[in-house]
Amino acid sequence: MPLDIIDLQGTPEQMARQHAEACYESARAMIGARCELALKRGRTLRGDLTMQRCLQVAAEHLPAHEEHSRPVYREFMALAEALDVGADELLIGNGYTDYIDVLRGELGPEGCTSFIATGEATADGLTYAGQSWDMNAFAEEHMRVFRREPEGGPAWVTLTTAGCLSLIGLSEAGIAVGNTNLAPTDARPGVMYLALIHETLRSPDATAARAAITGAERASGHYYHLTSGSGPAAGIETTATRYTALALPGGLLVHANHYHDEALGALSREEPSENSLAREALLDGFLRERAGELTPEQLMEALRLAEGEHPVCRPPVDDPDEVTTCAAAIMCPELRRMWLAVGNPAQSQFHEVRV
Repeated sequence: MPLDIIDLQGTPEQMARQHAEACYESARAMIGARCELALKRGRTLRGDLTMQRCLQVAAEHLPAHEEHSRPVYREFMALAEALDVGADELLIGNGYTDYIDVLRGELGPEGCTSFIATGEATADGLTYAGQSWDMNAFAEEHMRVFRREPEGGPAWVTLTTAGCLSLIGLSEAGIAVGNTNLAPTDARPGVMYLALIHETLRSPDATAARAAITGAERASGHYYHLTSGSGPAAGIETTATRYTALALPGGLLVHANHYHDEALGALSREEPSENSLAREALLDGFLRERAGELTPEQLMEALRLAEGEHPVCRPPVDDPDEVTTCAAAIMCPELRRMWLAVGNPAQSQFHEVRV
């Protein structure tokens, strides 16, 4: 079956209304589920936590968003109105993993294994970046692909969930960005990661794209793989208050859910887990064995790796609260092409999308 792509055009407010019209019920269901899950996880540390307090904490993030990017803030606020939800609820729905860090609740599910492969490692000399996207299984049915054509800016395609800003995307300016989750101790109300990625994809060039991440008043930490058709590839680890760029030995960088940088790692809420270390090693080993000859097809195979107790591609599950691989993406910024698997990539076809 062809990939269903939702087209959004115009001003931030117009795109928000089109988004809501295309997936109103799915978006509201996704937001509601994440709010309930946030309350459940928050209560593991604060047993008297109420939903009212959860929403108060979420609302504390909003001023930083308005300051960071007025266009992104306008789209976010218009989306909340179009979906008939509060901006605080939408904040939790979009920035769930950052929000949990700020709330200091139980750590969310580890997930996502990413790579950057530059021309040194690929068969055609081009740069590719990609990742799995792991989340509670209830999120899989809410996965959506949007093509945005904003008024006065570059168009972009993003893989995300209904009711959410950009998660993994590629723009016509040749900016490609995605992420894996990290959990630092310096989390505070600030700009959540989907808003950072949304602003990154609005950027006209690699310099502005990098500044959208590194210059923000971030709510918490993520790793961002940032590649472009005009600038060097970058793997950027962040906490709420600090960041660093990682080296790409042999033209490859694989990243899961633990810090590589020792100084930033000192701010992590926990030691690197066996799960994260194993997934990262599995994907890194596969890619380095084929370095210099990597093709999009081999990268698809890499994101389907299912060996061992901690696979890159986690199997489907019956419990909606259990973690599975919900999607996968590969991007080539020079070609302005993406390959997207919506649903578990072991069971889903990768579709090529041209930006």
